[in-house]
Amino acid sequence: MSNRLKRTLVAAARGAAMAFPILGLRMTQGASPAAVAPWAVGWAVLFVGITWYTWWFYGYSPKALALQAKAEAKRARRLGQ
Repeated sequence: MSNRLKRTLVAAARGAAMAFPILGLRMTQGASPAAVAPWAVGWAVLFVGITWYTWWFYGYSPKALALQAKAEAKRARRLGQ
């Protein structure tokens, strides 16, 4: 499995791991589906955006490769290598 796919799946799993328990908690506390729907849609949009950005960042576009190189150089400087 490619690094890009692994990172994207992890980002999607993090979103689901955060949103579903909160959604379940609100529903068990007596919130109606109409009250939870806007909140759930907002979180879904946020995590879809994060997942898309992860897929793009670890892609092969020139801009993405430049950002990756910049991040790696910054990490190397911080670690003193």
